Amino acid sequence: MSSPASSRRPVLWIVGSVVLFVALYATVVGLYAGSGDIVGSGDGETSGDTVALSLTPEKMDAATNRFTVSILPTQGENGTVTNGLIAHRPFGVLVSAVAGSKATQFAEGDLISPIETSLVMDGQIENWPFDRYTVRSIMTALQEDAAGESNPLPTTVQPSKRGIPGWDITVSETPLGEGVNAVDISVSRSGSTIAFGIVLLTLMVVIPALVLVVAILVLRGRRKVEVTTLGWMGAMLFATIPLRNFLPGSPPIGSWIDYLVVLWVLAALVAGLVIFVVAWIRRGPAGEVV
Repeated sequence: MSSPASSRRPVLWIVGSVVLFVALYATVVGLYAGSGDIVGSGDGETSGDTVALSLTPEKMDAATNRFTVSILPTQGENGTVTNGLIAHRPFGVLVSAVAGSKATQFAEGDLISPIETSLVMDGQIENWPFDRYTVRSIMTALQEDAAGESNPLPTTVQPSKRGIPGWDITVSETPLGEGVNAVDISVSRSGSTIAFGIVLLTLMVVIPALVLVVAILVLRGRRKVEVTTLGWMGAMLFATIPLRNFLPGSPPIGSWIDYLVVLWVLAALVAGLVIFVVAWIRRGPAGEVV
C-alpha cells in the first residue's frame, strides 16, 4: 500500500511543471513586449541654426551587415534652413560610413524628403544570437559660404521612438568640434529573440536525449525491439535540420551554435539509431538474444 507522501509526488511533479511552463511563457512574452527598443542620447537643441536630423531605423540585415535608416532634417520655429517641409535656402546633409560618404543636396524651395541610406556595420552574424553590430558615422548638415566651400551647421541627431522588432538599438553622439558630431550606433538582438533561440536549442537537445534513452533501454532488454521505433528515430533525425533553420534571424551554416549544439545533436541521434540497430540484430528473428 503506497504512503500518502508517495501518492503526492506525481501531483507535485505536475504542479511544478505547470508553474515552470507558465514562468517560462510569461518571460518570453514579456521579453517580446519590451523588444525593439531604441535608446538615444536625448533631445537635441533645435533653436537658431541647429539642424536636427531625425533618424528612423528601417531595416537591419545581419547577413550583409547593413543597417538601413531614414534621415529627415528639421529645425525649430526660428530655423533659417528648413522647417522640415521645404528648404528655406540651399543646404546639404552628409552621412559617412555608407558605401562611400553620401551627401544629399537641397536647393532653395525644395520639398524635404527623408534620406534613406544603409550604414555599413561592424559585426559577425556567426555569433548569433549574441551578435552585436556597431558603427561610427558622421552625420551633419552643410551649407556653402560665399566662396563656395561647404561648412558644417550645428547639428544634432534625434533617434525616433520607432525601432525594429527583434533588435535593440542604441544611438549616442560625441562632439568633434565645429558643430560636427560623431554618431555611434549599436544594434544587438533583443532579449525575446535570444530567449526564443535558447528555447529552440534546448528542444533540439531534448530530442536526442529521448532517442538515446529508448535505444539504451531496448539494448539492455528492458523494452521490446519494435521496428516502428526505428522510423520514429529516423524522423527525429530529419526533423533536426528544419528546426535549426527555424531559428530567428536565420544564422548561417557554420555559426558557433552548429559546433556547440547542432553537430552533437545529429551525432547523438545517429548514435541512438546505431544502438537500436545493434539491439535489433542481437534479438534475432525469434526475439531471442543472439
